[in-house]
Amino acid sequence: MENQNGNFQIWPGIHVTFGGILPGGVVLELVESSSGGGVELLRWEAESYEIAPQFKESATLYTPDYLHTSLFGATWFAREPAEYGLPSHLFWKVADLFCRYMGFSRELAAFMTGVVFCSWFPDCCARPMTLCITGDMDQVVKLFWLLRAVCRRALVVAELSLSLPFILCPTLLINVLKISARAAGRWRASNYCGAFIPGARGTLRNIACTKIIFCETEAAREVWGPEAMHIALLPTTQELAALTEQEEAHLAAEYQPQFLMFRLRNLSSIHRSGAGLCQPKFAGFELRGNLLACIAEDPEIVKAWTPLLEAHEQELLTRRSRNPGVAAVETVWAPAHKQPEMSTEQITQRVDALLRKRGEILPYNSKQIGWKLRELGLDRQNNGKFKVVRFSREIRSRIHQLAAQFGLKLPKVPGCADCEAMQVVAEK
Repeated sequence: MENQNGNFQIWPGIHVTFGGILPGGVVLELVESSSGGGVELLRWEAESYEIAPQFKESATLYTPDYLHTSLFGATWFAREPAEYGLPSHLFWKVADLFCRYMGFSRELAAFMTGVVFCSWFPDCCARPMTLCITGDMDQVVKLFWLLRAVCRRALVVAELSLSLPFILCPTLLINVLKISARAAGRWRASNYCGAFIPGARGTLRNIACTKIIFCETEAAREVWGPEAMHIALLPTTQELAALTEQEEAHLAAEYQPQFLMFRLRNLSSIHRSGAGLCQPKFAGFELRGNLLACIAEDPEIVKAWTPLLEAHEQELLTRRSRNPGVAAVETVWAPAHKQPEMSTEQITQRVDALLRKRGEILPYNSKQIGWKLRELGLDRQNNGKFKVVRFSREIRSRIHQLAAQFGLKLPKVPGCADCEAMQVVAEK
């Protein structure tokens, strides 16, 4: 923008945006231009909105960046928000779509509807959700088409690349048959709102976004880590409604404006309480808090989606219980309160016995457990005969920290200051 009168102080700073919350609670959001083929900004404040190519707030001029025309054939933007009635009515209308087009049970339909709601608030939690789906590819792709019509800025992609438009914070519907554990690890590590990766010419980028991933095999699902939720689509002989391009467009035209209105009305309050939402009971389990905040804890909805969430919760607990590091902390808990030291050999034997009891068939040797103890900060010393973990004041404190970190329910020992300080839950 050229300053014609030479007084640079009167021109506001220009800020390119794709939406968000401004100081004071004003919300900006991208909407499709009424002329088509581009986007404009919607400004929302106190239940009213206006749409324009740009808005000036204080000394800053907010404007949307250019979006390639190919994006408008790949994802949906609403032209303006629309009323949806009660949040629970919107919820069950969307759940009915999953029953009609996919043949889902009411519980699975409610769960997937929760996923859709959460896709509209990826900026309100530390880590946007990752969901892995196993099943027939044709069936999953049909589900992707339905999700594209109702999720926020959804893109069906057949390749994971840093060239994708992450600046939009899209909902990625990923149809990638194979990805290495190393590559998946990089995508997992960067899926946090405060984590940045290097971009071109010294820039930094955040690529955190909701990811819904087709996993052809169990091994493909494993690379996405224990924090990824999972559902399996079972084959069906049920005659289902067809989901054509025209039908998808019709659904998007109906539901994108309603979800946009839902986001505009709830974004500020959910964002303010985001710190609480990001403290799930179990690692990788933020969906429950986000969904409850969105739908005001409707009892019927909670009843419908609780079984699947609890199944994921139990899976996390089972995986964690077979972790040798967790088993090592459980093993040394009681001895640390009663005796001065414990040998690596003794710890290894007890860890192996505990893991076998939990279904683990892979044995561990003393060297492997020794490395694991070192990773946990439980360093070993040589007592003249063999290596031991000496239960010094510092090591006992570390064991209590690890127990709290892993969420272990271990017996609180009377008179132990660390037990009182860490508030370890007693298990009778």
